[in-house]
Amino acid sequence: MTLLPRLDPEEVCRQLDPVLETGARKSRRAACVALAAIGSPAVSLLERLAGDADEAIRNRARRALDAIAARPPEDGNRNLSYVRPFGLPYRDSPPPRPQSFAVAAFNFSYGVNLGTLVRSAEAAGAEAVWIIGRDFYYRPSTKGSDWWLPVETMDSPAACLARAEEEGFAIVALQQGADAQPVWEAEWPERPLIVAGNEGDGLPQPFIEAAVLQLELPIFGNIDSLNVAVATSVAMFAFRGWQARQ
Repeated sequence: MTLLPRLDPEEVCRQLDPVLETGARKSRRAACVALAAIGSPAVSLLERLAGDADEAIRNRARRALDAIAARPPEDGNRNLSYVRPFGLPYRDSPPPRPQSFAVAAFNFSYGVNLGTLVRSAEAAGAEAVWIIGRDFYYRPSTKGSDWWLPVETMDSPAACLARAEEEGFAIVALQQGADAQPVWEAEWPERPLIVAGNEGDGLPQPFIEAAVLQLELPIFGNIDSLNVAVATSVAMFAFRGWQARQ
């Protein structure tokens, strides 16, 4: 799946409108998901889909309408994790992101891992996700979080390191090895860029050399590592825990 621009909700509705009448079943199913993410501007289109000839489409559209109706009002609590549809955005615009941390993913092999990492980064309040070495990821695994979190692509480790220096990030390398500290013992820099590497090969040397801190998640079972998106997610929330204790 390619990186898609963050389109205006009204424009998305306008472009999806003809799909409701002429689109294939798969297209109408996908429209239900996209319209659910948009929220109230999409209600009229979802109501039309709720009368679709296909029962499965009707059910999806009705669930989406129920989910939109269950969302909190604009002046209510906008951070209720139990509000359906779980993981889909209901804000009208991206919230402000105070300086905290960012995440960089180098040359991941699997788009689903990148999508999962984006979702975790948004949940942890990251400033941005930088993707190095590829220009696409699996959008469904983001659960809509990439509508609200800046996701950028970069060509090389050198470009990432230059950008990190420009924006005042300190490199934290998530890499098993003799110089790595357990994630729960680390003294974090104030504004880290957490960098995770390829699932098989890890991080290239430029990131290791630039790191002010190397971290690992000690393994207590028989396998030798965690999924890279899971490991990076643990690291993000470990930083948040350290930050809260300061």
